[in-house]
Parts: sequence; structure tokens; C-alpha cells
Amino acid sequence: MRIILLLFLPFLVFSQSIKVDEKTQQKLGIKLYTVKQEEVKEKLTLPATVSEYAGLVAEVYSPVSGVIKKLYVKEGDKVKKGSPLALIYSPQVADLLTQIRNAEVRLKTAEETLKREEMLYKEEVIPYARYFSAKVEYEKAKGEYKALLLSLRSFGEVVGDSVLIRSPINGYVVEQKVFLGSGVDVSKEMFKIHGHEKLWVYAYALPEDAMKVKKGTKGYVLWQNIRVPGYVDYISHEVDKNTKRVPIRLLVDNRQDLLRPGLMATVELELGKVSGFWLPAEAVANVKGKDVVFVKTPEGFSVVEVKVLRREKDKVLVEGLKTGQQVAVSGVIFLKAQVEK
Repeated sequence: MRIILLLFLPFLVFSQSIKVDEKTQQKLGIKLYTVKQEEVKEKLTLPATVSEYAGLVAEVYSPVSGVIKKLYVKEGDKVKKGSPLALIYSPQVADLLTQIRNAEVRLKTAEETLKREEMLYKEEVIPYARYFSAKVEYEKAKGEYKALLLSLRSFGEVVGDSVLIRSPINGYVVEQKVFLGSGVDVSKEMFKIHGHEKLWVYAYALPEDAMKVKKGTKGYVLWQNIRVPGYVDYISHEVDKNTKRVPIRLLVDNRQDLLRPGLMATVELELGKVSGFWLPAEAVANVKGKDVVFVKTPEGFSVVEVKVLRREKDKVLVEGLKTGQQVAVSGVIFLKAQVEK
């Protein structure tokens, strides 16, 4: 027992201080780290999933009833805006073209009749009523012809008796629901195209962390050593019942095609700047549920409670210290044991 007392004689613990002489400090290999206050960006790191951006999703339907005559793409193909997707033969278009040709003939006949009647009227061979009647017939024929042309244009790009369907956006054909010979109409979806130039990324934050985030907050999507910038455009007003987290949505620029919908990723949000002290992770000990460090004093060490602001690999950012103080970064286990006695 006497030997034990001598062994621990240099370490007399009282209140929040630990007495350690220089000789014992060297014997235990306690190394010190001089702290310096720094201003760093406050970040929030969250799990996330990549999703489609609704503004770049297109469902393609046929504007007419008909049959697929030719296909230019298949599921999985990358397409550009305006690229041909399919050619649709339409009896409706064929019938309308016949009506247009007939209307064109009637218009030409009405125009020739009007010219003749106008000449006769000027020579006072016929009365004005007859000339006026020819003029009315011409205007009627012209109106019918123009109305039929407008109807044809409403179908889009007409090639012969068929309608050519083009892609409305840049993207990928993610669904193909028609094949050669398939019947189509205005109610049947033919293709679904997703553009990936922009994507939504849903991050999931604890309610207390979600309160720190605002619309417009900048952030990055991290995946496979890739950093894709974006910003928060929506924060849910509800907590998910299953995860107990709040969905936070980022809109990201994906023109380099680095991300794909469905990926599990990490989101890093920038919340502003915070002042603190970077310490090696081993410098911080947990005593009775509190994070503490051991600050060098002339007599030994003082136990100082700190607030951990961030943890990154082998270092932590804390507040609660002063620039120039020296903190123990080794032998911490021994110092902690003295406090817990």
C-alpha cells in the first residue's frame, strides 16, 4: 500500500485540476498542442438520394390516331431536343389531306370566277350583285382552305400521310411503350424521356438540424470523389414518420452527367462561418457525459469543458478555449482516469 501511495504521489486531483510535475509528464510522454482560433465554414453533412427533376421529364403522346410506321429510337437511347422518335401513319391525316386538295381546287376555281366576274362588272356587262356573289364565294373557299391547313398544322410535323414525332427535350428514353405496328391515339403514352441536365437531390436532416437550413442554402452532392454544386429549393414542413428526419431538396446542375437518379449519396450544406479551435481527435475525452480537454497549467493540467462543433476524420473543431493555451494530446487516458477517481 505504501508503494502505491508513492507511485501516485505526484498526481493529486482536486476539483477540476490535476497536479502533474514535469518529470512525471515526461515519463508518461504527455505531449502538448498549442491552440489557435480559426474561422471555418459551418457544414451539415446528410445522407441523400438522387432523383429526377420534374421540369425535365417529358411524356410523349401521339397527336393523332394511327399506326407506328417507323421507330427511330429505343429504350435507353440518348436523344437531343428535336430528334425524331417515331413516324405515325394516320388515316385522319390522309383524309384531311384529301379535303385540303379538294378545297384547294375549289379556291382556285372561285378565284378564277371572281377575276372573270370582276372584269365583266367593270365593263358593265353584269350587275354588282353577281360580282359580289362571286366575291363571297371566293372568300368562303379561302376561309375553308385556311381552316383545313390550320387543322393539319395542329397535328405537328406532317410527312406525306404520316406525322413525325420529335423529342421535346434533351435526355434519355427511359420508357418505350410502342413498337412497329402499334396502334396509337391521343390517350396512349408512347415514350417517357428524362433530362438529366438538372436533378433533384433529397437530403434527410434531423429536425433540429433542418431548422438551420434556409431556401437558397448552397451545398454539394458528394459521390465517388465527385462534388456537384447545388442549392436548396425546398424544405419539407413534415417529419418523415419512418426515418424521423426532414427531407431537404437541392437542385443541382448535372450538365456533366456525373450523377444518375437512384444513387445514394451524401450532401454537404454550407451554413455560414463559425469560430473555433481545431484539435487532434485524441485530445478530447468524454468525462461523465461531457466533452473535456486537459489544458496545461503551471501545476499540471486543468479540466476544461468544450463544445464539439464538428468532427472530421482525425480532428475535431471545438469552442471554449483561448488562443495560446496548450492542450494535452497524448497521455489523455491517464489524465481522464485521474479525474474519474
